[in-house]
Amino acid sequence: MNLFNPFKKKNTVAAEIGPIAEDNQPQNFPEMLMTKLLFSGKPNLNADEILAEVKKHTANVDHSFSANVLHFAFPDHQVKLTDATIPAQCNIVIPDKGEQEIGIPDTAFTQNWHWPEANQTAQNCQYEILVTDLMSRTLPYKARVNLFMDFLTAVIRVTQPNAVYTFHGDKILNPVAITNLWDTDKTQALYALCNVRLFNVSNEPEKRELLMDTLGLHALGLPDFQVRFTGLNENEIANLLWTYAYHVYEYGDIIEEGDTMEGLAGSKWKCVKELSLVAPERMVINIIPA
Repeated sequence: MNLFNPFKKKNTVAAEIGPIAEDNQPQNFPEMLMTKLLFSGKPNLNADEILAEVKKHTANVDHSFSANVLHFAFPDHQVKLTDATIPAQCNIVIPDKGEQEIGIPDTAFTQNWHWPEANQTAQNCQYEILVTDLMSRTLPYKARVNLFMDFLTAVIRVTQPNAVYTFHGDKILNPVAITNLWDTDKTQALYALCNVRLFNVSNEPEKRELLMDTLGLHALGLPDFQVRFTGLNENEIANLLWTYAYHVYEYGDIIEEGDTMEGLAGSKWKCVKELSLVAPERMVINIIPA
C-alpha cells in the first residue's frame, strides 16, 4: 500500500541535525495518553452503556459519573506512587453544554496519509469528547497501552464518533479502523497512538531532500525515529520506520549510540541519538542511510 503521494504538498522544515553531548542527552518520559472523539452531531453519552462495554474487557471497574467527567478506575492495574498505591484510571471529559466547536491543531490536517477522507470528516464535526488515561504513566508501557486501547475502543463502540484525533500521533483516524484493528490484531498496538510523517528539508526543487520521522513513541517513554534522505522511495522508508517503531515497542529502549539497523536492500544504517529535528522536541534515534 502506498502511504505517501510524492506529488502532494509536504510540510517544509529547514534545520541542521546535530548530535548532542552524551551526558546531556534528555530522556523521553511517559505522558498522559489523550485522544479526542469528534462528532458531526450530538454524541450518545450513555454512561451505563459505556460502563457495560468497558466491562467486556476488564470486569473489575470502579466508576463515578458527573455531568462533565465519566471516571473509571481499574483495581487490577495498581500504580505505585511515592507514598501510595492507587488504581490506574481513564476519564471521559465532556465539554460544557453549548460548546459546538472542535479544538485540534492545524498540524492535525497535514499528515493523514492513512485516511484520504480524514480532513474533510474532521472539518464536518461540531462536537468532541476527550478520552484520557490518568495516574498510569508508571505502568509497564505495554500494559498501559492495552488498558488504554481497550478503554478507547469501548468508548468508540458506544458513542460512534465520526473521527478520532490522537494528540501524540497528531493524526486523524477512522474510528471503525481503530476498533476493527484492535479486535483482530493487537500486535498493531501503535496504530492509534503513533504516526509516520513526511517533510521537505530543502526548498530547492532539484535537491528534493526529505525527512521522515515517527511521532508518538515518546509519549510511552520510548525514542522516536527520524531519517533524512534523498533518492529513496518514501513508501519503503515509511515501512522501515514502522518496523523500527514496533521493534522498540517490543524490546524497549535498547538501541545504543552507534548501533546499526537494517536498511533497504540488506544495508546497515547507523543509529545516532539526537534531539528531534521537527517539533515536538524529543529524543529520537536518527537513522543515517549508508
